[in-house]
Amino acid sequence: MFGFLSTSVLCICLLQGLGVNAHKQMSLVRAQIAADAAALAAATNGDEVANKFAIDNGAKLVSVRRFGDYDEFVEVTVSVNGMEAIAIATPTATISVTPETW
Repeated sequence: MFGFLSTSVLCICLLQGLGVNAHKQMSLVRAQIAADAAALAAATNGDEVANKFAIDNGAKLVSVRRFGDYDEFVEVTVSVNGMEAIAIATPTATISVTPETW
């Protein structure tokens, strides 16, 4: 009887730990999706649209930073349930690749 009870308690503790970890992983995935959407929005339409995209994806916009020689890159940080994610975007998605650069 004691073995059954101790095994049951151990299983409950493990499942509870997995549940907490799964919640953190889902928050991180949601934060990354929101960061990607907000970064693309900021790069093409401005910071206000980026904030709207972050909110629509269940995140809070933490910061927007522009950098590069002509501010052509946008770095966006968002937060979902305490988990932060960062994404970088540029308004033009064209990349020139030639066989010499492979």
